[in-house]
Amino acid sequence: MAVLDGTWWSAWWGSMVWWLAAFVGVLVLAWNAVRRVLRRRRTGTDPNYLPLYLDNDAVMNLYEMGNYKAAMRREVEERRIRNAGCLAVIPFLSLLFKVVGRTSTEVVAKYVEESKPMSVIGLLLSILKSKDGLVEVRLWPAPRTVTPNSALVTELDRRKAAGDPSGEVALSSIGEFVMVTARFEAQGGSGETLVMRAPYEEGELSAHLRVVLRREGLHRANKELPTGQFQAHCLGKVTSWDAHARDVALEHPIAVFL
Repeated sequence: MAVLDGTWWSAWWGSMVWWLAAFVGVLVLAWNAVRRVLRRRRTGTDPNYLPLYLDNDAVMNLYEMGNYKAAMRREVEERRIRNAGCLAVIPFLSLLFKVVGRTSTEVVAKYVEESKPMSVIGLLLSILKSKDGLVEVRLWPAPRTVTPNSALVTELDRRKAAGDPSGEVALSSIGEFVMVTARFEAQGGSGETLVMRAPYEEGELSAHLRVVLRREGLHRANKELPTGQFQAHCLGKVTSWDAHARDVALEHPIAVFL
């Protein structure tokens, strides 16, 4: 009987040691998460803009791209932690999602659906900038500038090596995600489509950026673009160049904000 008691005690103690070690490991993870979240809170995450347009489907399409999936999931978890308060940081969140059967896609989709538009836009900008996936283009106010990412710098270096010392690149040739700041004006549309344009070249070689929007994504009560000229930031990818109309098209952007 004494042997049985000793065996039981040894098994019980071994189990307790394992659980204590696991608990200590969780506490370390929690503390690291707290430090990371507090550091992010101090620096701020969301830009001080007003949302004009947001395409939730385009957000999820970006999430499904392999380069951004893990980073966006991690960013969403940290934002949920910040919103709940540091005591809720217990990164049992990831475990909880698995326990209740929620996939990463479901977690991100729920965040996009339930969060304020500007929080989602802030999430996108944070991810794209952290992954060096964003080119910032300013068409207005002057002077016009381009802040490249490393991929665009590599392309400019390649052109320079090939004998093009201009250091310029056409807006239609930027294959990266762009955030274009410009002075836009509504150009009407039809049915569920809205169009806005912004000039970016003048004189004989005048050209325009033409942005095509889905009306349902507009965050205005009347589902119409602002009247007159307005400055806005447009996040998306340039899709085509119409040489006859001299229009660069950016169809169905992810977001537009003022």
